[in-house]
Amino acid sequence: MNASTRIYAGGAIGYGGQPAINDLLAAKYNTVIVWSVHVHSDGSLYLNNDQLVTGGVYKEGAPLNLPSRLAQLSKAGVEIIFSVGSGGVNDYTHIGNLLNGKPAEPGNPLYDNFEALRNAMVKAGGTIDAIDFDNEDNFDSGVMANFGVTLANIGYPHVTFCPYDNESVWYDTMSKLVAAKGTDFVNAIHLQCYSGGSWNQNQVGDWVSGFKTAGGNALMIPGLGTNQAAPGPWWYQNAQGADVKTVPNVAMYEGANWDNYLYTQNFASINDAFQAAQTAASFFFYCRGPIALTNGRSFQTGDAVFFMGTPWWGSAPQCDAYYLGGPCNNIYNPPMPGACPSDLQTQYATWKGVADGGFIWMYDSIISCYLSGCCGGTMEQPAATALAYREAITNGLS
Repeated sequence: MNASTRIYAGGAIGYGGQPAINDLLAAKYNTVIVWSVHVHSDGSLYLNNDQLVTGGVYKEGAPLNLPSRLAQLSKAGVEIIFSVGSGGVNDYTHIGNLLNGKPAEPGNPLYDNFEALRNAMVKAGGTIDAIDFDNEDNFDSGVMANFGVTLANIGYPHVTFCPYDNESVWYDTMSKLVAAKGTDFVNAIHLQCYSGGSWNQNQVGDWVSGFKTAGGNALMIPGLGTNQAAPGPWWYQNAQGADVKTVPNVAMYEGANWDNYLYTQNFASINDAFQAAQTAASFFFYCRGPIALTNGRSFQTGDAVFFMGTPWWGSAPQCDAYYLGGPCNNIYNPPMPGACPSDLQTQYATWKGVADGGFIWMYDSIISCYLSGCCGGTMEQPAATALAYREAITNGLS
């Protein structure tokens, strides 16, 4: 069996537009995991800070066009998973309160909103293949099992787990879902082997045994982090991020290829632009005055124009440009010596015969380090691409 290759994507999948879809298609991951859906106390669903569903209606709070863009991946054979939860939130506490000790039924906001989320993706020509449980706030196997049954009753074919500790709770959840929905309903374990789960680098086999004993038949997919930009990366502790580099008096060259243009927003100040910048973008230029380009594009004072990829600067006295240029470091994978693709490949090789694949944390970090020169890359030829990290999994496990 070929190794399953998966990648988590956050704001980059929300705001990355067609360039993000093109990049992920070219990298040929088997699975893209949309991270992270948050469940508010009233059952409303948000992708990070942007509303997706409320009151049983899919209604984006920002123009993400997520269903139509994800449908492109689905039609190309890429599995789409939506991850629910993360560290530092109360998603599963809210889920537990909404469930009130039993699976939700129609009329319950949790049921109605997850049904609306799935229907929106299907209507656009795509699907959601599974919901990923990244539960880091309410370690209650009854809550997770009832949530899983709710999703199955809506029509979701699978759920996946994303644990890093509390093994007994996850094993008990597996047992409950096997009893309720069979051995194949939980079809993958996304084991965190970075950050707080770094100790799992030497425990993958133990997790495999634990889930098998619980009756499960899920693939074991351990994950590692990429190099990470300095905290922010665009804005951190009320200041421009340490990763941000400035190029004065330039904009994107009017004669360059603009295929990686993302979006334009207007801001009262450059600091406001930094605070709103998404990890979908690797660079942008900010207009201190209006500018008209010969390619037919024009921008007003205060416009910030965001791009993914590599810039081609052109002289523009009324603009300044900013890009994410380093430093990027191995923040999440100690005791591994580094987080370049070659480092991850070495670690994946130790899991050969135990793991069924691997996941990368995360696409946003790859973009944030794209222009930093890490892993031997340069601004013209960056090495740390989504494809290189995907190949680290396949080469290590082959």
